Amino acid sequence: MFLALAVLACVIPVQASAASTTTVPDAPASFWAHAQIVWSVKSGWVPLHKNGTFAPSRDATRTAAARVLANLNEQQHGVAISDDPFQQAVDGGWIGAGAGPGSTLTQLEFDRGIVRVMGLKKDSTRLRQITGADGWTPKLPTGFAAEQLVRDIGARWNVPFGADNWETWPSTTLRRANLAVQAYLLGHLPGYWQSSVDTQMNVVHALPTYSPLKKAVLGYALKWSGAPYIWGGSSDQPQDPFGLPAAAGFDCSGFVWWVMKRPYTVPGRTWDGTAKIPWRTTYDMAAHIPVAKRIPYRSLKPGDILFWSSSAPHGVLTASSAVDHTGIYLGNGWTINSHGSGAGVTINYMGPGADWYRDNFVFGWRIMPRGV
Repeated sequence: MFLALAVLACVIPVQASAASTTTVPDAPASFWAHAQIVWSVKSGWVPLHKNGTFAPSRDATRTAAARVLANLNEQQHGVAISDDPFQQAVDGGWIGAGAGPGSTLTQLEFDRGIVRVMGLKKDSTRLRQITGADGWTPKLPTGFAAEQLVRDIGARWNVPFGADNWETWPSTTLRRANLAVQAYLLGHLPGYWQSSVDTQMNVVHALPTYSPLKKAVLGYALKWSGAPYIWGGSSDQPQDPFGLPAAAGFDCSGFVWWVMKRPYTVPGRTWDGTAKIPWRTTYDMAAHIPVAKRIPYRSLKPGDILFWSSSAPHGVLTASSAVDHTGIYLGNGWTINSHGSGAGVTINYMGPGADWYRDNFVFGWRIMPRGV
């Protein structure tokens, strides 16, 4: 049901060593973002308030966000931070002035600022031009490209289980704890971030020609890219999986459910996958798919449900107990899935040379009508 720890370790940063030398009274060691907040304070990316508190749940101001972007700009381009980082960010086109330095901003506004500082604005424009082989253009969500790119470079983080009410959507007003986490990630970007972006750009003209029904189903899946990963989540509304409050969002099987278990009507046909998927978790789905109905990589078709195993991948003969992740096939070596290491619903390459997504893929499952 969830991506294995071995994969998560590639993206989730080690805890900041600054924790033992800096004190943040209102971000105790038990707080989910403690280490990242401590690092951000000590490094000067997100300072304490004048009264000595951090106020993790308070909305971040444009000045606070601008300071993070100015630090990122200095790190990436060697340009010194201005005495007025807010004005520097506005003049640089990273963020808008809003209602002034003390006004708030959304997650998407900040993520777009990251894209601009990192020099990825042209990539963002190009990524929004995804088309099918027949010229079909899916309706992408607001902020699709920026949200995909910040995840590609490793600048978004899956909030730990138990604190999923802190997860954000593009329209969410950014809070100081989330800003500090992103500050930490931006201060520790992986060396492979550019190659991740370069790979992502290949999806722009990679989608095949879909039937009207598959355009409806896969177009709906693409609509939710950028949604956060929520452990046990399966809704676009606030929820309480396992009895704990959580934001709207999806885990891997919850996303498959959300897309496939609803009616789709196109000229001459109505299809609903509800009866095809009575099992909620990835493990249960895999356990009920006979080997004879498991589809190898070479035979996958768009709309197939996908399964991966981190512990013991063995193709169609993989034990169902070893299957730990699921998604949906877009075709031509691409998948859309919700996963912790990607901090939510993303489009990922799973073709030759794709490392984990290719090496750990085990089989597919076809529930959509044959021949469409």
